[in-house]
Amino acid sequence: MLEAMAALILAIVGAILIMMILAYGIYSTFYPLHKAVKGGMEAMKAQAAETAGKRLLGEKMPEPTMAKYA
Repeated sequence: MLEAMAALILAIVGAILIMMILAYGIYSTFYPLHKAVKGGMEAMKAQAAETAGKRLLGEKMPEPTMAKYA
C-alpha cells in the first residue's frame, strides 16, 4: 500500500514537472516570436503611412526595400 502511494505521488510530481517544462518551452518559443511579428507589423504600418503622405504631397516615391540590396 505504501509503495503504491509513493508511486502515485512520484507519477503526479513527474507529470506536473513535465507540464511545467512544456509550458515554459512553449512560452519561450512563442512570446519572442509574437513580439517580432508585432514589431514588424508596426514597422510596415509606419512605412505605409509615410508612403501615403509622400503620395499626397507629390514627392518622389522611395525605392522598394529589396531593390536596394539586389
